[in-house]
Amino acid sequence: MTNSRTHRTQGKQRARERIAAERAARKRAEARRRLLLALGAVTAVVAIVATLVTLKLTATPAHLVASESVAPAAVTRQVTTVPAGMLAQASPGRVATPLRQVPAGGPPLTAAGKPAIVFVSEESCPFCAAERCSLAVALSHFGNWSQLGVTKSAATDIFSNTATLSFRTARYQSTQLTLRTTELADNAGHPLQALSALDRQLIGRYDVPPYVNSADQSGAVPFLDIGNRYVLAGAQYDPQVLAGLSAAQIAAQLRNPSSPVAQAIDGSAQVIITAINHVLHDQAARG
Repeated sequence: MTNSRTHRTQGKQRARERIAAERAARKRAEARRRLLLALGAVTAVVAIVATLVTLKLTATPAHLVASESVAPAAVTRQVTTVPAGMLAQASPGRVATPLRQVPAGGPPLTAAGKPAIVFVSEESCPFCAAERCSLAVALSHFGNWSQLGVTKSAATDIFSNTATLSFRTARYQSTQLTLRTTELADNAGHPLQALSALDRQLIGRYDVPPYVNSADQSGAVPFLDIGNRYVLAGAQYDPQVLAGLSAAQIAAQLRNPSSPVAQAIDGSAQVIITAINHVLHDQAARG
């Protein structure tokens, strides 16, 4: 009996040990499985990252392509022949940036013996796009344009793809005024024309407070100087009014004084014309 009980006790002990060993083995197997899964996940992530990096390094970089072309004859004609009476009817509405008068005392800006107008802009800039239209309309009342271009502001900027004119190859002839324009960049942001010494001088003097609202706006474009008597750093109206319109559609609305486009462009052009007339009157008074 004693031997039988001893054998049974020993058998139970061995069974318990076997069960414990099996449990320990299962735990070790589960731990190894989890470790392998974790290592597999890490390896997969590393492989994905490596693939993405390889693709990034080997992919051909995307380059923005600039677009600018000769203005259609109809656009040039419509922009440069808006009657003075039509301009007078256009109400500019809410002015985004006002033309500012320079206090008397400084030397007038002249070139080739005539009052000079300097305009610095970028084809990529939507605010330049807006003001360029008004300036083209205004200056057509004092001279003749040729070789105007058409372009759009940058697709990646605010008010993207705002249709406008380009001055990069434009010619302007006037018996009353001298015009100097600089297009700093094309509409893809590539450098185009460098600032002249005169540009830098005027921007340093007038594209700063109090002619702009704050110091961090200094040097911004568009910048317009009318004979050192009036300056503008910005656009007179919100470019949003031109949204979705082509250059041809914009030009076609300039003779409709009830059109928001005409009110913005023609109204701003009239402000420029009035300033130019003051400069010409002052020059005549000086003899």
